[in-house]
Amino acid sequence: MKNNIFKILVFCAVLILAGCTKGKELESLTGATYTVTGAADAVQMVPATGVNTTGTFNGWYDEQVNVLTFTLAWSNVFTGTPADAITSVKFYGPAAAGTNGTLIKTVVFANGNASGSVNLGLGGYAELSATEIPVLLNGSCYYVICTQKYPSGIIRGQLKSIRN
Repeated sequence: MKNNIFKILVFCAVLILAGCTKGKELESLTGATYTVTGAADAVQMVPATGVNTTGTFNGWYDEQVNVLTFTLAWSNVFTGTPADAITSVKFYGPAAAGTNGTLIKTVVFANGNASGSVNLGLGGYAELSATEIPVLLNGSCYYVICTQKYPSGIIRGQLKSIRN
């Protein structure tokens, strides 16, 4: 019995070590990947919110698995009241800069830091639909960071996608 347990543990250890990577760049099996970026501020909101908050979006979209992973960063959101806490990031489109689009997806998360960043993603049950993917990839998608005080968005950033 002890011998079988030992064999199972050794087998599991080998599988775990075989599955590890050395931190190389992400790669898709098909090569159909995109870098997705966008700088956000209050001026891009329609109508503008008049705050001094800024944000950045740096992401990677893989067509093969239909997953968008991204890092969202912000500064100057919190002014000392709970109403300034971030509640979500929302994606809208299709819309050019200066116009409003239709809500595509909402990613709920909570953060009360004045400045910070979070790693998030869209995939699985929250993946992009066949009609939403072209909106993201052709530059007619934007994101807004929402707070309790600004549930429709405190800042907005138009997203740009570049095929890798």
